[in-house]
Amino acid sequence: MQNLDDESLPLSLYEVTAERVNYPELTDDVSCDVCVVGGGLLGLHTALAAAESGASVVLLEARRVGWGASGRNGGHLIPEFSCGMAKLESALGDGGASRAWQIVRGAAHELRSRIERHRIDCDQRDGHMEVAIAQRHADRLHQWYEHARRRYGAQFRWIDRSEMQRHVGSQRYIAGLLDMDGGHVHPLKLCIGLARALEDSGGQVFERSAVTSWQAAGEGVCVETETGTVLAKRLVLCANVGISSIRAPLAQRLAKRILPVGTWIIATQPLSGPLAQSVLPTRAAVCDNRFVLDYFRLDRDNRLVFGGGCSYLGMATPQGFAAGMRRAMTRVFPQLSETRIDYAWGGVIDITQQRIPDLGCDDTGRVIYAQGFSGSGVVATMAVAGILERALGGDMADFTLFQRIDQKPFPGGPWMRGPLTAAGMFWYRFLDQAL
Repeated sequence: MQNLDDESLPLSLYEVTAERVNYPELTDDVSCDVCVVGGGLLGLHTALAAAESGASVVLLEARRVGWGASGRNGGHLIPEFSCGMAKLESALGDGGASRAWQIVRGAAHELRSRIERHRIDCDQRDGHMEVAIAQRHADRLHQWYEHARRRYGAQFRWIDRSEMQRHVGSQRYIAGLLDMDGGHVHPLKLCIGLARALEDSGGQVFERSAVTSWQAAGEGVCVETETGTVLAKRLVLCANVGISSIRAPLAQRLAKRILPVGTWIIATQPLSGPLAQSVLPTRAAVCDNRFVLDYFRLDRDNRLVFGGGCSYLGMATPQGFAAGMRRAMTRVFPQLSETRIDYAWGGVIDITQQRIPDLGCDDTGRVIYAQGFSGSGVVATMAVAGILERALGGDMADFTLFQRIDQKPFPGGPWMRGPLTAAGMFWYRFLDQAL
């Protein structure tokens, strides 16, 4: 296990293998067209899109660029919203769901284009698989395969048991769905590259500049930190789990509509070529389709990056989580039973009740926000950033589509919402543990 980083979270593999850029703290009063709060993927994509459209942009990050879930996640590129299309069909109707599908699938291609255009070295590879352990899970996955082909024209490839070993070297899985529009990246390198691209496009990035509050100022918004202010025409909140630390009524209302959920990842020592080939022959990223899932991929150095588990009961990383993750890994890949674990870390994602991103604005329309990517955000943040940027430019159609979804606060208040949600999820976890 590695030492803790400067923010008292376990040091991730990504921090060791990425070259960070230091950005200044905001210590003055500045002005801009658009102020973006949050230096994760959503904030970076939104700020970059606004800057490329000609706006003057200031991005404020409370800690470091990519410090939160955006720079700690499994790195999977999944061109879908976490909730799944059935829930979007129910919430938005057939036409609205089709538009949501177009947006998120298009975002996967736009992300690759952005990476190429700005020469972001983030180890991007194509190919993502969703796999099934039990027959009921395989049946559900095949139903989605047929539905996605018929309704959305999806170009997925069905992988049956006879072909599975060509993709995943494990006896655990009986079927899968291969999506070549998906893939994987080094998420922190992606964040760092986006911040550099933002600066190159004329934007300003400030780290260790936590927003404390904001207030109306003429026809704009005055955004306050401990050591400076930003006078902006528009404010975009992309803080996700960090929203609760901002002393503003809207921020506190938004905090009640998301729940911080802990999840954990381990990374092995570099595997030999033959051993890596035995694990993931095609090097696609993989996740299963249980409620509490395993997800894994090989990185550039042949390390297996393996994640899973979740906790609804607080933001602290539990002691001993690495041993549990190792057991999960060797259950999938017994051939790694003697393989050393070099890194183990945790992070916090934000979920909404429906697992659908929460978009909206204040009464003036000068403050807009998005949050709640619910564990599948590397592509979805790109999709929603495009929605936010279009809204800033006056095209509200897609923003209004998502804004009409009824996003409710989690029941139980600040102390009981986690335990109540955990209790509600117990049945699904019980079913998972039987596999």
